[in-house]
Amino acid sequence: MKANISPMSKPKLHLRTLLFATVAYIIMVNTIKTCHSFIPTSHRLVHHQATTTQRKSNVYPRSLFRELIMDDEEDLRADITVIKKTDGLDNFLKEDDRLCVIKLYAPYCKACRAFRIKFRKLAMEKGDLINTAGKAVRSGDARFGEIDYASNVKVCKNLGVKKFPTVLIFRGGGDNIEKLSEIVCKQTAIEDIVAEIDQLMLLSGR
Repeated sequence: MKANISPMSKPKLHLRTLLFATVAYIIMVNTIKTCHSFIPTSHRLVHHQATTTQRKSNVYPRSLFRELIMDDEEDLRADITVIKKTDGLDNFLKEDDRLCVIKLYAPYCKACRAFRIKFRKLAMEKGDLINTAGKAVRSGDARFGEIDYASNVKVCKNLGVKKFPTVLIFRGGGDNIEKLSEIVCKQTAIEDIVAEIDQLMLLSGR
């Protein structure tokens, strides 16, 4: 004869199982904490220091990579001085006795924007080169500068420049500053400027 099991007795089994599982979980958590407390403090400190050192060591390859990039020839740029006001022009021309090639331009001028890239390429070939850190890498045959008409109206008027872009070539150095050429930049302007620089260099024996 089978015993009759009341439906009300089944939930008690589930509650009993849940209670045992909860007690077992609490015991397990306390055991893990206790085991961790037995680990010497020095061991935990060494692990922390090792992790910190590893994180710091990741910085060195990046800084080394940046140094290598800065010295790479592909990152060299033309040293074109931005000339402001009359004092800035005088200081630029007096710096040394090399040829000084100065571009005068207006920011609203479309021809000036088109000429900018050509002028920078010319400065790369004939002028001083610097790296991304601003350190001089090569001394060129000439020095290059540029004057923005919008910020230096008086300077441009004193130089007698009325059309843009225009390139002026001076012989710099001391008080014996001499204006040698004035070239209004058209389609063949770069070729004319290169020919003029080469001719002036030849005449000066450089």
